[in-house]
Amino acid sequence: MLENTSDQSTVVDSLLSKIELPKIVDLIVSKQTQYYTLWAVYTAVQFAAGNYGYGHTLSMVNGLAVLFGVWAFNLGHLNFLLRCADQLEKLRAVLIAALDNNNEKYQSALREAFRNMSEVGLSERARQGRYSRAYFFNRTTYVHLFIDLCASVALLIRIGNP
Repeated sequence: MLENTSDQSTVVDSLLSKIELPKIVDLIVSKQTQYYTLWAVYTAVQFAAGNYGYGHTLSMVNGLAVLFGVWAFNLGHLNFLLRCADQLEKLRAVLIAALDNNNEKYQSALREAFRNMSEVGLSERARQGRYSRAYFFNRTTYVHLFIDLCASVALLIRIGNP
């Protein structure tokens, strides 16, 4: 295992300084595209779930199977959406530090942003208490859960009814 020395810190800082601002902007644009694409796919799934079996009577087993499957998707999707928003916020901090021409703040924000690029790991980070309540309880979460509930009700009212 390598020891953390000032030489290693200098190497890391020099590597971070090679990441140019246009690349950060490209990454932000790419991440924003990913964010809106996640919402587009989600919308299609919710309409499909809400209309599942429309015009037909659904059995309790079929209705609940679809409901549980859609909720598994919903929770996984919400995880990806929140991670994407969190990453965008960290990249935005890098951009602001660059615009302020604050090299120390820029290096720190850049380091934090790139340490946090994983699309998974929400539950592990939550268990470690590394996310605040604001991370989970925000407008995105509330809108997501409201749409989830509406699609679920639309599906459930057709159980036993055509």
